Amino acid sequence: MSQDRDYIDQEITQIRFIYETLYPETPVETHMWWEKAKLPTPAVQPQDMSYGAEMMALTYIGNLRTGPQETPALPGKRVFVTIPSPRQVAVRESAGGVPWHKRPRKYRAIHALSPILAEQMKYQIEARRWRKLPARHKFSRLACSRGIFETQKMTPEGRHGGKDPAILIGLHWLDVGGAESLGIDSIQWALDAGLRVFVMVGQEGPERLLAKLPDDPRLQLIRTDRYLPRSQTSAFVSQLIAQENIILTHNHHCVPLYDALPTIKLRHPHVVNLDSTHIVEYADGGYPRISGVWSNYIDHHHVISGDLERFYKERFRVYGSKLVLGRLLDDSRRGAEVAPVRIKAGQTRCRVAFVGRMVHQKRPVVALSIIRRLRAWGKRNGVDFRFDMVGEGPYRGAVEHLLTRYRLADVVHLHPAGTDVPALLGDSDILLVPSSNEGLALVCYEAIEAGCVPICSEVGAQAEICPPETLVAWSPLQAVRDSVAVVQRLLREEGFAETVEAGQRARMQALQADPSAREVLDRLYRDALAAVEAEQQLPKETAKRRKTKSKAPA
Repeated sequence: MSQDRDYIDQEITQIRFIYETLYPETPVETHMWWEKAKLPTPAVQPQDMSYGAEMMALTYIGNLRTGPQETPALPGKRVFVTIPSPRQVAVRESAGGVPWHKRPRKYRAIHALSPILAEQMKYQIEARRWRKLPARHKFSRLACSRGIFETQKMTPEGRHGGKDPAILIGLHWLDVGGAESLGIDSIQWALDAGLRVFVMVGQEGPERLLAKLPDDPRLQLIRTDRYLPRSQTSAFVSQLIAQENIILTHNHHCVPLYDALPTIKLRHPHVVNLDSTHIVEYADGGYPRISGVWSNYIDHHHVISGDLERFYKERFRVYGSKLVLGRLLDDSRRGAEVAPVRIKAGQTRCRVAFVGRMVHQKRPVVALSIIRRLRAWGKRNGVDFRFDMVGEGPYRGAVEHLLTRYRLADVVHLHPAGTDVPALLGDSDILLVPSSNEGLALVCYEAIEAGCVPICSEVGAQAEICPPETLVAWSPLQAVRDSVAVVQRLLREEGFAETVEAGQRARMQALQADPSAREVLDRLYRDALAAVEAEQQLPKETAKRRKTKSKAPA
């Protein structure tokens, strides 16, 4: 119980910070429930003296009053929040089962007949959405006029009391993923640049990355995902900027922070806004499309691939210094020797890896179909395969179910998300990446550096890192056939592995010649900081000159 009490006290501190920031001069009465409430939460309502019976449900844990005393002349606000227990958060991380059980009956029937046919059906739906994407979704920038007349400054000088400059970093959520990984790195780079860092989260979900946040007193995580209604985000961000001297926002797929951009532009025009994007989604264009629509409100777009550069130029006409390319490469290893490709023609043992979140996008079901065929081929041709699958997510239970169905449990080793992936790739010959969609998969960099050959579906910007010999079709059925054929050529055809190795090395060298994400983002952070310091320095120098002038003899 004492542990729960300590945890609840921490969460109450979070709730206090959010509502004391949002309503610094307003009486606020916050009502809290444990795990589950009978009212919609989080919610903010005008203060009312009446209460319903649902308020006093068994999960009710009390209320908190902040701000000045409520009076008839100063009505307050009523806030409803639910505090999730650590057990609830852990359940989100271990969500398993077979996801297709909730799908329509026809889909379940096809899946029972053949999981790869069900994947093919999903691919056909995605391909149709991709073809219709330009007609169904907006691909033009929202207008952002500076007005005909000179606009007055809408907010007084910040009430931050001389606090050191800070950055607000928005994350989609705290689960593992390429965007989230870059977000965590960005937090560290901002701290290294000398900024205080505030992190807001757009959506609740698994929290596997929570423990990876830097342990630094200048970092503060704000649980807007748990305790702030989406409709209040813009007002909260505006108050936070004024209160904490925020000079920069950096968006990593956080939709509420995109929605706050008009408020930031109007009330805090000095704030520099930048975002990072990774992958164009088939259904609606995903975050790059959202980013492009908001482009007139954003000062810098950071992209991780040449494919995304072309997307912004062709779809949204974004050019020049506003668009910056920064590769997801460790620049400290620039020029380091890449390990030689391990696989050789004629070898009779082969280790194959799959690394990725167990979600539809990574297509673990397609990977299992490839594994199944490889094992059957290996039995006939005297090749002993070992398979490793790393990752967690909604499809984890489905993968376990299919391993039993395909009788592969004795040759496929499942590993949790926290596995040492570089070490695993350092012992593997081949990495399977049969994704339905990718930006430019970080794990492919790691595989090539470790001497492993990634075999990838030709989607997104994968052609920028993988030579054409190792790219396979987007279609699941064809991807299975292509992937098996590439493995067979690597194991049977003299000189093919060397051709692949030469292609991989050439692409790695070209990628390493580009600036890294750390280099471009660190420069943007430091430029924003230097601009603020120069602006603060100017009045001091002006005052000093006036003082000197007044002392000069007449």
